[in-house]
Amino acid sequence: MSGRIVDIETYTVRVPLPKPFTLGRMQIKDREYCIVRVRDEQGTEGVSYGLTRNAPIGATVRQTISPAWQGADLDRHDEVYNQTVQANVCLGTHGIFWRALSLCDCALYDLLAKRAEKPLGEYLNGIGRPIHLLLVGGYPTPDETHDSLGTQVQAMREAGADGVKIASSGDPARDTARLKVCREVLGPDFPVMIDLFWQVQDPHRFAREIRCWKDLNLGWIEDPVAFDDYEGIELLRREAGVPIAVGDEQSGLRAFSRLMEPGRVNVVRLDATVCGGVRAFLKIAELADRHGLPVACHIFDQLHTQLAYAAPNVNWVERMPESLGLDSAHLLWRTAPKPSKPDFHHDFSGIGIEWDWNAVNTYRSKET
Repeated sequence: MSGRIVDIETYTVRVPLPKPFTLGRMQIKDREYCIVRVRDEQGTEGVSYGLTRNAPIGATVRQTISPAWQGADLDRHDEVYNQTVQANVCLGTHGIFWRALSLCDCALYDLLAKRAEKPLGEYLNGIGRPIHLLLVGGYPTPDETHDSLGTQVQAMREAGADGVKIASSGDPARDTARLKVCREVLGPDFPVMIDLFWQVQDPHRFAREIRCWKDLNLGWIEDPVAFDDYEGIELLRREAGVPIAVGDEQSGLRAFSRLMEPGRVNVVRLDATVCGGVRAFLKIAELADRHGLPVACHIFDQLHTQLAYAAPNVNWVERMPESLGLDSAHLLWRTAPKPSKPDFHHDFSGIGIEWDWNAVNTYRSKET
């Protein structure tokens, strides 16, 4: 069934968190998202959202993508996407433009799946299968104790997690003690990961400081250095002896191809709202599969669960439990798929989120 895109809207919303938390060197008091809404001539809508990272994603959509996409034939969406990339090649291979393009592409695929009256995973010819659920917590606070951390990770396991990821404190010695707590509570084989938020300034020194981590049987250490610090990634993998996972803030097939060269990452981290959208996600996951590398997704579990059905080497989707107050997107929804563990759904079409547009407008920021 042919059709055209008749409208693209963006909404920048800033939703407060119950209390601030620390993310590496950043203090997070709220979450700012960009929502992209794509509509066809029959009124069917595709919607996606992602973190802005305080960048003008909505304005970028309106200036660089909407003029080319409005009126576009949906049967030619591959061609339109590629033309958009070429028209904006001077903006580089990652960054603000790619976040904007990613959200537009995710919204487009939500629309296409809804037009086909299928869940996105089924629309992409995916196969329902068990997918590991990674729950994210353990963000260090000034009043954190070993008991409070142990209680939190145990609660995540009891909530259905197949693995737990905690956030780094920025102090290798303190993190060593915190990881040992996780091991004591969760046992020797339960998957435990730690997110380092690009904090490592001296990979040689850090490798020495965490040498004992290889005895903790970690699933991976995530984002120790910048995603394009290939030398630092190789050094840490070689000298620290722990699996390395990188990629969830990266865009473009070329950059991921370099990241996957031998001796670099053990796990590819992937986010469809950043990497270039649904089509880029699937191509990058396929490339990872050819390299024999598993893929672990970055939050947005409703979207990524559907994509995982179409990419057999996607082993993990992740979620921040609402009870921890680390995310606030759920305040913008009426309903959303939220199984205790990801499963193949057939009771909705598209990504499956039903948006509360009154709430969206309540939290909407003035866009320029």
